[in-house]
Amino acid sequence: MPKEYFKGKRVLVTGACGTVGGELTRQLLEEYEVASLVGIDHNESELVFTEGAFSRRYDAKFFLADCRDRDSVTQWADGVDVIFHTAANKHVYLCEHSPMEAVHTNITGVQNMIHAALANKVDRMIFTSSDKAVNPTSFMGATKRIAELYA
Repeated sequence: MPKEYFKGKRVLVTGACGTVGGELTRQLLEEYEVASLVGIDHNESELVFTEGAFSRRYDAKFFLADCRDRDSVTQWADGVDVIFHTAANKHVYLCEHSPMEAVHTNITGVQNMIHAALANKVDRMIFTSSDKAVNPTSFMGATKRIAELYA
């Protein structure tokens, strides 16, 4: 998508403190001319650091929220034009040891974000997945593959 697409858009980033979400947030705020950005994450400590890093941007706000909470993400999606859904459990060994957490985050989280986007008539939702979803050999890859099928 060209940079011009994001000019003046109101953007929501889930997993805003993660590796992918954090870099995406940085680029959207520093290199694209978004009108506003709401970043949500369930990592309280990282949210404090992220808020501090972008506190000079009056149009960027960060909140404690979880993609597994349908009502919460539906509220945060109100009034946005674009959702970047990057929140996920991405560590293979953790997903193997906590499979239901991976299901709740990687599958239910995507379902909730799709619901939030549709309920709020969001123009576009962009979902990040993983190369591990192609012919998955791990539980994490399987949950990401199922999520791809929903998206």
